[in-house]
Amino acid sequence: MKPENISRRQFIQTAALALPLVAAGCRALSGRSGVGSAGKFVGVRNGLFEMDGHPYFYIGANVWYGAYLSDPALPGGRRRMRRELDRLQSLGVTNLRLLAGSETSPLAGAIPRGITQAPRDWDEALLRGLDFCLAEMADRNMRGVLFVSNYWQWSGGFAPYVRWTTGEVIPDPDSPVMAHGDWAGFMRFSARFYNLPAANELYRAYLRHLLGRRNTVNGRIYRDDPAIMTWELANEPRPGTDDADEPAVESFCRWIDETARFIHGQDPNHLVCTGSEGIWGCLKRPDVFLRSHRSPAIDYVTVHMWLKNWGWLTDPQLGPAYDVAAERARDHVEQHTVLATETLRKPLVLEEFGLPRDHERYAPDSPTTARDDYYRRMFGQVAESCRAGRALQGANFWTWGGEGRAGAGQPDSAAALTGDPFSEPQGLNSVFDCDRSTQAVVADANAKLAAIAG
Repeated sequence: MKPENISRRQFIQTAALALPLVAAGCRALSGRSGVGSAGKFVGVRNGLFEMDGHPYFYIGANVWYGAYLSDPALPGGRRRMRRELDRLQSLGVTNLRLLAGSETSPLAGAIPRGITQAPRDWDEALLRGLDFCLAEMADRNMRGVLFVSNYWQWSGGFAPYVRWTTGEVIPDPDSPVMAHGDWAGFMRFSARFYNLPAANELYRAYLRHLLGRRNTVNGRIYRDDPAIMTWELANEPRPGTDDADEPAVESFCRWIDETARFIHGQDPNHLVCTGSEGIWGCLKRPDVFLRSHRSPAIDYVTVHMWLKNWGWLTDPQLGPAYDVAAERARDHVEQHTVLATETLRKPLVLEEFGLPRDHERYAPDSPTTARDDYYRRMFGQVAESCRAGRALQGANFWTWGGEGRAGAGQPDSAAALTGDPFSEPQGLNSVFDCDRSTQAVVADANAKLAAIAG
């Protein structure tokens, strides 16, 4: 997600923090069956998800911090990771969206420790954390959507690649000197990544390393691991600022197509998606959204939905303003469902959406009445689509905080990971282990999808 534009984002530091051609041919870029090894890979058939010959519908969660929490050097981290997965499994959650790539960055709002510490220098401890997380997910029959970089600053993102290859200084969107940071400058700097071959080669070097990595826990090569559902090019890639020109759009669409083809050439088993916010992240133009997702190497479509960040709702609470905003959110997702169903003919996932607690309080004991209603509405929209055989097939709420608590431990402790990026107030959008009503909404939604899937 892109953080809200507040004058100074609260953040806390964390220091803990040659495949056979025949195989590729069997999974042609369009209409790939996805049955893979023993039918366990999630695939796409006739514009819908399937796994082992059955529909694959899901209400999942964003747990970006899985690799960080599972760092073998983090005291108590792996024990907490197991507990979090058990909790999510009890809610019927079978799909997690995870950070699989981060970059060390000097920016104020960025996580100080990236998996890519410098060009071709990867943090083995964090990769072992990702190994552990995927192995534990496999034991619970869960699937992961893995994003391998970010357009935004909070996990490093594209900007460090530009910096590493040009030597230029990254404009800081979290600068304490500027009232609202240099967001336009940062976004333009980040988007330069698409046209820098040297920067892309560094990004691809990490992709090669990841695709060919052998999991140190269960011995699986990542490209052969059914616990991975999707390689996601980045979190919320955009062509640039909202006034980007036509050449920027062309570069963006070309980068998506070429990068997705590169991944499929290395890994014939897994799906590939962009990680896009949808129309909102495509200059707010449906035509750019369609152009950037037409590539046959992009297997399905994503949409994100942020009522408060986009200014559609000022105060999270039930009432007339909330009802208008929630209906607007439904219309926005429906617009994407129509385009995915009728034009692109690809599955659609609402892979990020969330809402702060009532009146944007952060304490875990504060009410979640508006959030619970919002989740119920969005999950209901997914169920309606699945029942009708339309494109919207799943959702991942943002975000699972579980046992995490701001201020509950040292910044380098397992308790410090709440689910909210460290550039934001901790507890902003997190669903905690004590949020019983929200968890009940998630469990009920997954039960309904299981019934629809039969």
